Amino acid sequence: MQRAHRGLAIRCATEDEATRIGRGIAGHLPAGAHVLILESEGVTGHVVTLAVGWSEGVLSDLQPSLFNTFSPYNPVWPTAPLAGVDGELDIASPQAVAEVFRTGLAEGVRRKRHRHVHVLTAVTELDGRRTRHNLGVFLTEADAEEARRLIEPDVASCWVEPLPMVF
Repeated sequence: MQRAHRGLAIRCATEDEATRIGRGIAGHLPAGAHVLILESEGVTGHVVTLAVGWSEGVLSDLQPSLFNTFSPYNPVWPTAPLAGVDGELDIASPQAVAEVFRTGLAEGVRRKRHRHVHVLTAVTELDGRRTRHNLGVFLTEADAEEARRLIEPDVASCWVEPLPMVF
């Protein structure tokens, strides 16, 4: 599927199209599934679904989906797995992290894997009182900078700091 569509048309697949697509995913077609054809700017794709809904809008990568049910009165952070966890990233024990913090890495020891995460911090001001908030941790600098640009008009100051992470 394309990442973005301009002039998207969604239609039910013809019987022939649905049969051809169904053969390609044999054993993975749930009962009651529908095959929908997506057409946009000369590119055709498909989805197999039990239901469909849509909402139109132009969103940045960091803005929540138009289907997001976030409420300011119930500010529970949405959760999802991070890319790489249980893939490329090892999960260190709290004891291992504490030990490296206390003693550092032994001379000449090289960690095979490390990354930088990018921490977005902001300062708000209310009634002359400034408060610091750590708003988010991002895997890419580009995502952190986009979030900074989105929040910057609403805070006294904000910045992104790279933070080395060893795992």
